[in-house]
Amino acid sequence: MSKGSQIPRVVLWGSLSRQTAVTLHALLQAEIPVQGLIVAGNPLQHPIPSAVPFAIWHTDPFTIARRRNIPIITLNRRSKLHELTHTTQLSGELGLVSCFPWKLPKEVVASYPGGMLNIHPSPLPAYRGPAPLFWQYRDGCLKTGVALHEVTEQLDSGPLLAQVSCTLPLAFPGDRLEAWLAWYGVGLLLWVLRGERTVYTAPAESVSSGWAPLPGPAQSTIDWTWSCWRAAHFLAGVLPLGYNVTIVDRDGQNWLVERFLAWSSHPLVPHKGSSTIVSLEFADGYLTVQARPLYSVERPRRSVRRQ
Repeated sequence: MSKGSQIPRVVLWGSLSRQTAVTLHALLQAEIPVQGLIVAGNPLQHPIPSAVPFAIWHTDPFTIARRRNIPIITLNRRSKLHELTHTTQLSGELGLVSCFPWKLPKEVVASYPGGMLNIHPSPLPAYRGPAPLFWQYRDGCLKTGVALHEVTEQLDSGPLLAQVSCTLPLAFPGDRLEAWLAWYGVGLLLWVLRGERTVYTAPAESVSSGWAPLPGPAQSTIDWTWSCWRAAHFLAGVLPLGYNVTIVDRDGQNWLVERFLAWSSHPLVPHKGSSTIVSLEFADGYLTVQARPLYSVERPRRSVRRQ
């Protein structure tokens, strides 16, 4: 789109996630006309009341859309995608995907005159797939990025329109990173829609490309052989994203972590006791966490969220 062209009407495709919520908020702040919201998943039946406004990354996209009278279509299962018609997809020139969990049929993509674009929270081609933030934290990445690309039949592999890379601070909370990258992504969209120069930087050579699948219990388990900085980075990142993490200590005991508290060279609290706050020894120090012991009959639940 060249400079001076009219900003297209956008239909946002997403999920009940922070990324979708922040994307919608940023689009509205930028005065991009949002014609509708299509969400995989049902709205909250009983939203939590609060006298104090939540940070935007703690607000669900349904709430934001309703405040602005934006039409909403909910898809409670993947098969519903094939029942959509151009009429029910809401009228718009451009489809924008931000954390939509399912592959879109080519008929849906073709129904938008301007095509469909996707905001992906990783420096593509690295970490293509449904859980890019989880794997960046697990791999100990201290650099990340966000990409804007065209939607094609191959997931997260369409032509790259714009991309930026940035530092990922050590132990930076994952929910804030998710919001931060979504906001960056809308900024890239504005550059492209306004016909500005391409914002693209190639990913660092040290970051390998590959698929970032939904993690299972094995991938969400770490043990005492990890370095403290990497374990702290992982816990601080993925716990706020809603993942379950288990730590296996030196004695082979499994701990289901509820909250990461501190990283130190010596234990801050006794290892044993009735308290749910424990200091667990790692390869080069201690992590203090709020956790509870898991026994053989218990298994951590598999996470099914998408970023």
